[in-house]
Amino acid sequence: MSKLVVTNKETIRKLNKWKKLIHNLDDYESYLTVRDVNQIGRRHWIYCPIQKLHVHLLSDGELRAYKKLLLQKNIVRIFSQYALDLDETLDISVSLNLIHPRNWQTNVAHVMTTDLLATYRNKEGKEYRIAYTFKYWDQIYKLNTKDEVERINKRTWQKFEIERQYWKRRDVEYRILTERDATKEEAWNFDYFQLAYDFETNIDELKQFCVAFIQAWIVSPRAELQVLLKSLSVALNHSFQRAQSLFQFSGLHNLLPVNINKFIRLFRPVELLL
Repeated sequence: MSKLVVTNKETIRKLNKWKKLIHNLDDYESYLTVRDVNQIGRRHWIYCPIQKLHVHLLSDGELRAYKKLLLQKNIVRIFSQYALDLDETLDISVSLNLIHPRNWQTNVAHVMTTDLLATYRNKEGKEYRIAYTFKYWDQIYKLNTKDEVERINKRTWQKFEIERQYWKRRDVEYRILTERDATKEEAWNFDYFQLAYDFETNIDELKQFCVAFIQAWIVSPRAELQVLLKSLSVALNHSFQRAQSLFQFSGLHNLLPVNINKFIRLFRPVELLL
């Protein structure tokens, strides 16, 4: 019979220190950082100029998921590697008759974290949260002989369930993301839009540009993006660079119905979802 999962003072001390820190949301720090993870794979420690936060993402897929969430229209903030209360996850694991994540050699419990915790604001101005876990598709699913999707890696799904129940107690929706939900195209487009994150403009100029861009696109939907921007720079008496920055800023803030599931490049047509 396995030993009882236990905690230690060092873990509790680190978790309590983090809890005190996050009371000031402007100074949020990820509980788990890239330096804490000793595993093979690409990890990303980035400074997000939009949120003005350091963000720790433990795979390329997590990075793409983070970028996709930032492009959502009603997003308020996103926290990475958000720690869950250890006493509570231990309690949940016991109630579900599941083994809590632990050091298998010492049986000391690990603090569980949610990869991305996003806060949104609805049309009425009320904020709500959604918790996201990222895993690559072939780590948790497979196709059987009938081409039906089946779950694999039972232990991973057990951990998901502990996490799901934790957020359910807080009336927070819990979702599992894979690379099929956050594509390379979306990440590429975010990087392109983000070049204009500190671009200075005003509401009137943005309205004028967006209306003119949609009208020009309706007339020539197959024109290269650079051709549309050149024509608009002339029509609106802007430089080409300013027209491009207006397009990027509008894309970043969801002011244009751009299809972000296709690579946006100057020498290609852009697709609007009208």
